[in-house]
Amino acid sequence: MELRHLRYFVAVAEELNFRRAAERLRVAQPALSAQIKNLEAELDVRLFERTTRSVLLTPTGQVFLKEARGILGATTHAEQLVRKAEHGLVGTLRVGVITPAMGPQLATVLRHFHQKYPGVQLSLSALTSSEQLRRLRADELDAGLLRAPATFPELDFRFIEQAPQVLAAPVGHRLARRRHLEWKDFNGEGLVMIHPDQQHGFYDPFLAACAKAGAKTHVAQYAQDVQVKLWLISAGFGIAPVTATLAEMRRPGVVFRSLPPGLPPVQTMLAWRRIDVSPVVKNFLDCFSAVKNQK
Repeated sequence: MELRHLRYFVAVAEELNFRRAAERLRVAQPALSAQIKNLEAELDVRLFERTTRSVLLTPTGQVFLKEARGILGATTHAEQLVRKAEHGLVGTLRVGVITPAMGPQLATVLRHFHQKYPGVQLSLSALTSSEQLRRLRADELDAGLLRAPATFPELDFRFIEQAPQVLAAPVGHRLARRRHLEWKDFNGEGLVMIHPDQQHGFYDPFLAACAKAGAKTHVAQYAQDVQVKLWLISAGFGIAPVTATLAEMRRPGVVFRSLPPGLPPVQTMLAWRRIDVSPVVKNFLDCFSAVKNQK
């Protein structure tokens, strides 16, 4: 049994006339009659009562009509869904985001994407850069907003934005009371840092600048993510460099101060798998370009 047999049957069942059904289907009436007979023979049932004056559905035909309509409806739905998927209009987009990137620009992109592709389910996860890279390479994420550097042959990257580093210190800390800082001022300070397993090189320029000035720092406490890091700083566990975008998110108990000159800005990159880019991901990338061009 083929789908065309079901279409032929439904047309005859709705028209109850082989001539009108044939015209509707744009097939020859003898061919249509032959196909219906073949269908009845294959099912070993009578679907129609035929006389010289009328065509009527048998009780078996009435049951089959309901099922045939359901199958054809499901087929049509599947065809429409596949076409939408081909253009990235349906599906799920899995995106990893570092906390500092959760700012106005990302909100604008997500708003634009949701308005243009409301049929796509967005799955956002706050993840460190290292975890995003792992999940991207394992096909557990579709795209990620993460920190540079990140070089893997199977991934593509696009620059999104950059921001300077600033100092986060607890209220009342000696460095928080200074308007201008020098690298030597960090001598002896304890740092609250994301665990090395969860970050890749973010602190290296800061530590190098301190070492060059002869300032010896030490790790006072490790944190698993940025929010815990800021909470530990507010609790007085130590100080740390953070991106200026985090300074825009006010947090009680934390003071932000400009760092001495010499540090390169921290870059945020958009990453995705190089091979087999899905239409949904392509549309997401286009939204970043569209929002950038609007500025």
